[in-house]
Parts: sequence; C-alpha cells; structure tokens
Amino acid sequence: MAARVGQSSNLTLIVCNRLLFEQVRRRLSTSGLLSAASWTIRSKSKREKILYEAPKSIPVDKVIKKSEVQDIFIPQKIRRSPTAILEALASTVRNDINQPIYSTIDDPFLYSTTDRVKKSHLAAFESGRKAAQHMLALYPDYFTQIWEEPLPDGWKEGTGNLYTEPCEAALIERIAKRKVTEAVDMYRTIVSKGETLSQESQEKLLELLVVFNCKDPEEESDIGSYINAPDYRTFSPFPPNTWKKGNAAEEVFDALPEQSASAYCQMIRGMAANYHKEGVMSMFNAMKANKMPVDVETYNAILKVASLDTETMDDVKLFIETILKDMAENKVNPNERTFISAMINCRRLSRWSGSKKFVLALLSEMKACGIEPGLSTYVEILHIFYYFKDKTSKTPELFEQVLKDLEGKEFECKTENDVQFFRSVMGMIAAHFPDSKLALRVHELLQHGKNKDLLSNRQAQYGYYSDLFSVIIPLEHVDVVMDLYREVVPYIFFPTSETYKLILESIEMHENYHYVPEVYADLQWTSMFKDFDFLSRFTQTLAKRKHEAKLQNEICMIASSLMDQWATKQQLHDALPVNGVVIGNLIITHLNNDDLKTAWSLFQTYRNNRRMRGADPSEDSLTQLAKHVISSQDFEDTKEILHVMSILDYNISSLVEKSLQNMSLSDMERNYIQGLSTGSISSSSSSDSSDSD
Repeated sequence: MAARVGQSSNLTLIVCNRLLFEQVRRRLSTSGLLSAASWTIRSKSKREKILYEAPKSIPVDKVIKKSEVQDIFIPQKIRRSPTAILEALASTVRNDINQPIYSTIDDPFLYSTTDRVKKSHLAAFESGRKAAQHMLALYPDYFTQIWEEPLPDGWKEGTGNLYTEPCEAALIERIAKRKVTEAVDMYRTIVSKGETLSQESQEKLLELLVVFNCKDPEEESDIGSYINAPDYRTFSPFPPNTWKKGNAAEEVFDALPEQSASAYCQMIRGMAANYHKEGVMSMFNAMKANKMPVDVETYNAILKVASLDTETMDDVKLFIETILKDMAENKVNPNERTFISAMINCRRLSRWSGSKKFVLALLSEMKACGIEPGLSTYVEILHIFYYFKDKTSKTPELFEQVLKDLEGKEFECKTENDVQFFRSVMGMIAAHFPDSKLALRVHELLQHGKNKDLLSNRQAQYGYYSDLFSVIIPLEHVDVVMDLYREVVPYIFFPTSETYKLILESIEMHENYHYVPEVYADLQWTSMFKDFDFLSRFTQTLAKRKHEAKLQNEICMIASSLMDQWATKQQLHDALPVNGVVIGNLIITHLNNDDLKTAWSLFQTYRNNRRMRGADPSEDSLTQLAKHVISSQDFEDTKEILHVMSILDYNISSLVEKSLQNMSLSDMERNYIQGLSTGSISSSSSSDSSDSD
C-alpha cells in the first residue's frame, strides 16, 4: 500500500499491527491487510508522523471453497507458418497507391508507367538477377568475403554434384535437384552395370519424369511468371498431344520390380497432363483389371481428357458419368477439382446445345456432395454461358447470381484457374452486357481482403483494367471514374490513348475541367503527345470553354508547357506534331485567359514555321484572335490576321465591318480593309505570299 502527500514527499506506509493472511492455497485476504487499528504515515521531508485511524467496518473478501475452484487449461501451441510474423506485419500496412511496384522501387529512374515500359524494365531486372546468380554459381569462392555465412546451396548448382559415381545416392541427389537429364543418364548407367535400385527410388524417378515430361524444367521466378502470359492450352478445343511414346518414363515404369498402384497413378496423371488419352485409358483399364485402387487426383486427370478423340458430346457425357459412377462404387470422395475437370470438357465444346444443361447438373451434384464452389468452378460455368465469340444477346441473370454468392468473401488461390476469374468476368461484362454497376461490383469484390492477389499476371491485370475503364467511363459520372483513376494510375495500370480520349469526353460532358491538370501530370511522362490525333484532342479540351481565373491559369500553363516541349525539340524527329490545328486550339486557350500577347505569338509561330502548314487553324480560333486584335486598335496586326483569313477563304465580312466601325483608320487603311472583304487584295497578295514562302 502506498500513499502520496504532495509532490515532493516520499511517504512510507507502516502498518502497525500484524498482517492477517491465509496460507491455505496461497490465498491472501484483503481484510488481513486492512484490519489494523491505526496506520502511521511518516514524512521524511517534514520529519513527522501522521496518525490515521482505520475504518471501523471493512468488507472482508469472500473465501473461495475448494469445490468452487475451476481447473485452468493451458491451450496447446498453435502451429504457425514461417512467415506468420511477416504476414501479421503486412496486414497492418495498407497499399499505397502512390508507390510504384516493388520491383522498381529501388531505382526512381526506372519507375514504370505504360505497360510496355513496365514489361521492358521487369525483363531487364530479371535478366540482371539471372546473370548475377550465374556468376555466383560459377565462381562461389570469389564471393566469400562479402557475406559472413556461406552461399546458399541453390546458388552453387554450377559447382557439380556431391556423388559422382553411379549409385542410388547419386540418383536420389539428382532427383532432389530436379536434373531430369542427369537423373535419366545416371539411372541407365546403374542399370547397365547390373546394380539394383529400390522400388522407392525408382518411383521417385518416375514421378520426376511424368511431372516434367522427361525434360529439364525451365526455372521461372516470380517476376518471370508475372511478365509472361500463362499457358492456355488446357482450354483449347483440341490441345496437342505432347507425350512421346517410348520415352524415359515408360522405360522406368516397365522396369519397375513391382508396378504398384501409385506408379500407375503417376503415369496416368503424367499422360493426362500431356493430353495422351489413349495411354490414359490403357493404364486405367489395366488398373481396373488388376483391381488396384485409384485415388481422386487420378480420377480428376482422367476426367480432364474426356472430350479428346470423341465424335459427339453425348459420348463425352457418357464418359464423365461412367467415371463418376466408378468413383462412387469405389467410395472415392470427389473434390472441387473433380467437377472442374468435368466442366472443362463442356467448356471445350461449349457450342453444343446440351453443355449448359449438363454443367448445371454437375453444379447441383457438386453442392449435393457438400463441396463449396470456388472461383475456378464459376470460371468454367460463366465461360460456357457467356462464350466470348458468341455475339448473340445475353442476359445477366446468372451472372448476377454468381456475384451475389461471391460478394463479401475472401478467396485464396487453390487451383490454377482461380487467377483467371476476375480477368474473364470483366471481359464478359465488356463483351456481352456493358453494365457499369456490375463492373463496379466485380471491382469491389477484387478489393475485398486479399482477392487482389488473384490478379497476379501482368497481361491479366492490364486486360482487367482496360475493360473496366471502357465500361464505366461512358456510363458513370466523371467523379467515379477519377476515383478509380487515382487508385491505379500510373503504377498499377496506365490507360491507352483511346481510354484517355474517353476520359476527356467524360470531363467535357460533366464539365469537371478541374481534372485536366491531374490528367496532364500523368500524361507528360509518356509519349502519347507525339500522336497528332491525341494531341489535337487534348488541346481541343483545353480550348473548350472559359473557366474561373485560377483554373484558367493552370490550363494556360499546360498549353505553354506543350509549346515549350515542341520548341526544345522542333528540329528533331521526335518533336511534338504541332500544326495549325493545335496552334488554333492553343490560341483559343490563351484568349480565354485574356492573354492576347501569347495568343499572337502563337499565331506568329504558325506563320513563320512552314512545317505547320499541313493543317491550318480553325476559322473560330482566327476569328476570336481577330476580334481581340481589333479591340486593341492595332492596324498592322489586324491587317495581317485578316489577310491570312482571306487567303484561307474564311468569312471575314463581319470582321471587316467591325474594324471599320471600331478602329480609327486613315482613308488608305480603310480602303485596304475594304479591299480584303472584296477579295481584290487577298488574291494578289496570296501569290506574293506563296512566292515569299
């Protein structure tokens, strides 16, 4: 017990009476502490004692009986992954939309914007990493002074193997390192010497061969898998047979001391992965004849090749039903991959009229088995109902029901088809029923939890956002579009010039021109302004209307920045394609800011540069410029602008009349202006002008 009197007093509490406490089960009663008759507090600073009387009635704590004591159960240790701490830390950090992708974050110069530049930079990054690992593998002894610990074994593959003599240990070593060619050579050397190998070692070799189709695997890093497109052979109507008869896998299988059920299953899965249906059925029939058990993954592989080498879909349906019945008779429980493998056949033959009915029957059977459909299941179903080449009208009822079942859920990548869901679904919306509400619902599902990790491939990411913007820009308010724009541009996705044109149209339609400086800030780092069509479209947006002073100044700064970029590279081949059309738009932009001086300098730039004569300024731009010049009472400038307009066959009668009424002109000047309206001066001057040019 402690007490404090004032801020500078160190008080020591002394309990004068003895303490009462219980020693049974180590319980200490509060009444034992507080039952003293008086308490004395000694203040060291004042050197005095203060006596306090104890309260007369102090409640006594309830003494817990032994029968009321509850047992304490210590929970078992929770097994966590090696990266559990990193995952917990990562969950506390949100994705920063203003940061580039991690692969280029260490070099600001390589910040990627467009998809093409992103691919180029990541490919260079991956090539440099491979070159560094190759040098470490070739010369590991040269790098011993950099790190205190030895190099990882994976970086020392070029130094050779631990076992060089033919033996079972050497074979196991090469299998563990996934050196297919060396493992096959070692196996043949051991067999030629008459040495025996264990059943387990030979089955491990067989598994290696069927997984990689008797070829050395091509190691691909995370960056490589992100850059390169996935293999879509699985969904081809007629995938090619890549299994070679009499290969090393068949050689090892035939030489097994005992052709066990696991060896048969490995062969079936390997042949099915390479679309060798004849070999799959031969192995399966042999297993049935020998009454060998077949596991669920082998059944899945058999179902995957059901539609190969068949004449009608009725034969495919009969084949699938036969395999499913065989699984039920042998009490093999199906999983999600079982039904996905069956649905893949319907997807290959989606034009068959009965494929939709049959795939729904498979979905009902799947739910009856208590299996929750995943993203891969819905991918197969939606591809059958919304085939991208089928241009007939589609209704979104089934699509909306699938979204309703998936909303608010977080998914993990369980099968190889899960990563195709979001890309495929957004493509279906853009192709069949461009509904912005559906597109935004899909995007909201993508942003939920870790679902965005399922959009891992570069091409899938680019295609998803391209279709998303193409759907929502024409149908949603520009505020909604720009909210999404800020989330993904420029580091996750960078729109094409066509998408930017749609954004500019949306800005003009909703008259939210305050987004123009933000869009230009992203565009100035690209090469889109080197496209004349896009440059003229962008400058047209700048000149669309007059804005408030602050916004108009920002837009004029953009116009000046474009001309500065042209001026610095006007003699080079990569200069901006500025011509009379662009100059006319920029003239209107500066006139909207009441900046006649800059507008006139742009007109002089057009007059003095022959490369801009390919396209002339619009009549509206020169008319506005002429009105401002007339208001300034400058005869020479008025004469020049009216002369150019007369050469271009623009209507200047109203301008001539205005100049005659508002300007103080001499008789000679009035005659000259009147001559421009009749065309007598412009015809003679145009020939002189062309000769001087």
